[in-house]
Amino acid sequence: MLHKYDIFIRPTKTWRPDTMGKFISLCMIVKNEETVIERCLSSVAQLVDEIVVVDTGSTDKTKELVSKYTTNIYDFEWIDDFSAARNFAASKATSEWILVLDADEYVDEENFKRFISDIKEDNYKYDAYNAKILNFSGDFGEVLVQNYHDRIYKNNGDISYFRKIHEQFKHNNGLDIKFKNSNLIIFHSGYLKHTVNEKDKSNRNKKLIDIEMQSNNKNAFDYFNLGNEYSSIGDVNKALESYIEAYKLKSDIRLSWVSTTLIQIIICLMQLKRFNDALNVIKDAESVYTNSPEILYLKGEIFYLRGQMEDAKEIFQEIVSNPDIYDHVIFRPDLKDQKPHSRLGDIYLYEEDYQNAVYHYTSVLNINKYSEKSINNIVYIFNKFHSDHEIKEFLYRSKLINEKNIKYYVHACFDIGNYNLALSILKEIKEENKLLYQVGLLKKLAVEKKVELIDDIQDLFEYSVVKDLIKANWINTVEIYLLEYLVERDLSIARLIEHFKNNNVLIELKRLLNEETRFDNINGGLFKDSLQILINYKQFSICTNLLKHVNLLDPKEQSQVAGILYSNGFRVESIHLYEKIDWSYLTVQDFINIINSLVQTNANDNAVEISKYAKALYPDDFRFYKFIIENTQDISVYSDNLYEANERFKESKFLDRLNITN
Repeated sequence: MLHKYDIFIRPTKTWRPDTMGKFISLCMIVKNEETVIERCLSSVAQLVDEIVVVDTGSTDKTKELVSKYTTNIYDFEWIDDFSAARNFAASKATSEWILVLDADEYVDEENFKRFISDIKEDNYKYDAYNAKILNFSGDFGEVLVQNYHDRIYKNNGDISYFRKIHEQFKHNNGLDIKFKNSNLIIFHSGYLKHTVNEKDKSNRNKKLIDIEMQSNNKNAFDYFNLGNEYSSIGDVNKALESYIEAYKLKSDIRLSWVSTTLIQIIICLMQLKRFNDALNVIKDAESVYTNSPEILYLKGEIFYLRGQMEDAKEIFQEIVSNPDIYDHVIFRPDLKDQKPHSRLGDIYLYEEDYQNAVYHYTSVLNINKYSEKSINNIVYIFNKFHSDHEIKEFLYRSKLINEKNIKYYVHACFDIGNYNLALSILKEIKEENKLLYQVGLLKKLAVEKKVELIDDIQDLFEYSVVKDLIKANWINTVEIYLLEYLVERDLSIARLIEHFKNNNVLIELKRLLNEETRFDNINGGLFKDSLQILINYKQFSICTNLLKHVNLLDPKEQSQVAGILYSNGFRVESIHLYEKIDWSYLTVQDFINIINSLVQTNANDNAVEISKYAKALYPDDFRFYKFIIENTQDISVYSDNLYEANERFKESKFLDRLNITN
């Protein structure tokens, strides 16, 4: 009988189970997985010959759901050791091969069938196989991370798992295991943000890794995993220390985690703004991983973050133009296509080259139709130049919109104040999206005062409904304020507004919009949000009342208001406000706004002087050096700034070209 503190080890003798013609068994360990277990089992049940599930203490319906797929369900007392549980599960398997999956993973049927066919063709040449794990992370799975992991092995008693966490195969007789990277792809959703938080994975993992680190046989892989856990909790300095130690202790550069470690070192250095150190690591890494898109992408990202737009553009264009060259993805597939296209879109948007920006954001959406950032930017750009009908026709004709992502497009329309575009997009399918359509009508009613719309949205005048929509960021307090003008036109609106009479946010907004109000303090966040919404809705007279209180904001918030005015085309008003603010509070973008305004009025000499001031405050932003170099008439200023730029900004082809001409 298994003692609760024993670590279960597979028999060391050469042993083959009585397979009775069974080829592969699925072995799983589970605990409280009722939300995902059926997705996993339904994807693989018809593809394997046996399912073995070991439960380590579920208190939900996990075992009940598992029983629909197998009777091989075993209890195992959890002893803070994943390997012990996995080895116990393997002891119950009776097929020639064992496949290991977690409950939050699943497979594709056709891919799995090809994988089984390949194993059979190999004719027992290998002891074990690595599978490619595609991890969906972030809020909605928008970030894709891949890694290879040992998941398939011969059920002959020679191989077992070791390590309490991030378990790996070992040969029980100390021999080498013959591995092969298989074509099997396993999809994993366990790193979605809400799942990580819900299961408290970071604390659990850190606890088990700490136990491993206390042992005398800790190795490079232990430090790699420790770095991952420090990274997940945001301790970048300790993560970097751990990754560096892992890289120092590596036994073979060909190990799959080693290249990932190198990338994590670069990312940590970038997070710490040690950009030149990161570039030095990249320079060494490029000589080893010549066809990795990630290494090159991170180089471009450093350029982008430092304002080296030409250098960044060149890098990102190189990646997207040569997918056949940069075909060795280490662990971030999105850095091969989505992210470079997205950054190119950002650069062209910054340069106001809207045609190229649209091309690259659309390229992202052709890969990932759920990229909210790309959706927002596409809608923003189109709204500048095209009619609602033209935008709608393009989106549907390009097959960018589907039933799952339509809410992102609607939200993007609402964010720029174009509820009519949202209504146009929803028109053909308004019954399937009735609530969103009614929200659009409510906004139209609030802004345009079209009382004939009231009968179509009576359902929305329930206070509980509106409160939930405000909480979900579909309706805002400014719209409630605008609805107040209609209280005498409809009783249901009057009743709704009555519920808001003690709402602190609405009370504060009314005070902000009353030019006679005297303040002891002011809600800067509400001020800025309301200003943007009112500009979107072209409520300029109300904006004027609001801006009469701008001097009551602190200098940092005043600069943010100036930025809002500038980005919405009110450049004269923006510059007037900037002139009143202590410039030590201005951001990089604030100075860029001021410089661009001066250039537009041909005041280049003044723009150069301001660039010098900005460069002193923000010496790591290349744009100020570039502007001075390209516009100064003073040879010594030119030479000094070119020298400074060369010292600070390494690996710049833009500077290399300038140096050649000089």
